[in-house]
Amino acid sequence: MIIKTKKDEFESYLEDTSNLKGNASSLCIVKSKNELVDLIRDFNKHKTPFTLSAGRTGTTGGCVPLGGAIISTEEFKSIIEVDKKNKTISLETGLTFKELEENAVKNNLILRAAPTESLAFLGGAISTCASGVRGFGYGSIRNYVSEIEIVLPTGEPIIIKRGDIFSKARLFDFKYQGKNFKFRLPSYIMPKMKSQSGYFVRDNMDLIDLFIGSEGTLGIVVAAKINLQDKPVNVFDGLIFFKNETDGLEFITKIKKLKEKKSLDPTSLEFFDKNSLGMLKGEYSFVPAVECAVYFEQAVETLDNLNTLMDEWARLIEEAGALMEKSLLADTPKEREKIFEFRHRLPQAINEYLRSYKQLKTAVDCAVPHKAFPNMYNFYKEKAKESGIHYVNFGHIGEEHLHFNFLPKSNEESIKAKKYMEIFCKKAVSLGGTVSAEHGIGKIKKPYLKIMYSEAQIKEMARLKKYFDPDCLMGLDNIFEKEILSTI
Repeated sequence: MIIKTKKDEFESYLEDTSNLKGNASSLCIVKSKNELVDLIRDFNKHKTPFTLSAGRTGTTGGCVPLGGAIISTEEFKSIIEVDKKNKTISLETGLTFKELEENAVKNNLILRAAPTESLAFLGGAISTCASGVRGFGYGSIRNYVSEIEIVLPTGEPIIIKRGDIFSKARLFDFKYQGKNFKFRLPSYIMPKMKSQSGYFVRDNMDLIDLFIGSEGTLGIVVAAKINLQDKPVNVFDGLIFFKNETDGLEFITKIKKLKEKKSLDPTSLEFFDKNSLGMLKGEYSFVPAVECAVYFEQAVETLDNLNTLMDEWARLIEEAGALMEKSLLADTPKEREKIFEFRHRLPQAINEYLRSYKQLKTAVDCAVPHKAFPNMYNFYKEKAKESGIHYVNFGHIGEEHLHFNFLPKSNEESIKAKKYMEIFCKKAVSLGGTVSAEHGIGKIKKPYLKIMYSEAQIKEMARLKKYFDPDCLMGLDNIFEKEILSTI
């Protein structure tokens, strides 16, 4: 184990991409599960709070410590097994998705649902139930995790296999290695769409799903078995520019309808508003003066379908009134890399912009039901104009889920922007949506959880947290205020 106690030796561990700055007394880089178990038991003995740090690619401050110690799993790098026959990969969770993919591809396999950020750690992605750019086609990582090995906040290791342990309604009652576990899940009903707002709960649920998405509050995932898929024979992408925003939105609606009818099956469907494109235009000369752009990715399962699918997309794009001569269709690795880089540059540019003005990330990633999306989209535009603060709106429009970011240049604008964030969350919830579809609550979005759930329901979450962490030491200030734990 490597232990660092001088702050200047671990300053990079005190923030994530939200720009939230934290503090800690030490950084502990553990090299094995046994070291981790011993360390956590020692922290429990001395009542030392600790926060888990993974790849630090999150956007809500979940890995940012507010005191106590930091535990890093960056040395958990082993590939345990690639089972080509059963299409699974077992690995430790300090590996990045880039490393996971490199090992899977050697066997002509791939995790199609990999998060957008290739440098994210597997453990962090499981902890936040990451989805990313291919969520439209493949959903979140939850759908592909078949087994996890966890170290609980008390230092007890436990292996959970999908399909082994289920609740009866909202009650779990089971025995593991001689210890009885009996606890009740919160009573709230989750929205019927992509959501990462508080603990995932439902009647008769699989135990593994409770820990997936629990944001580093219920246990540390040290290893996992992931279901892989056959690598597509080809993939092509499109970056389609629209002079008129209405044409772009109508094109998106048409693609969604074709997907519902199973006439077309894109893996990604993304949106960039005018301001998003403006932010990137200086770096990418191919961006024309337009109101919006649509990005899509299409997997090709057989070579016979490649030309047919490309012709179909070309026809749909032309009929939609897009700028055909300016739009990009890419089916070679080099061409795809150009579009891929463009798609992933915007979040980086936003973070760089905010750092230059010394401002925290001020964003929402709400999702709403399909029929309510036009209402939500127009509400974003109306309130953004009213605020007078520069903004960008982009992201997973195929899932009725956009990343709306204010870009404040001063503390005054930042305070004002935060008030609008609350307004946006209230609107989304009023439409039957969620305050966070993907990024989780972390530390930054705790006020928004109160919009979605009652005080009593949040206390139910806190009781569940306290069941697994009786001394309330792990991941404090994530999801709900740590003060709530002292009241139950």
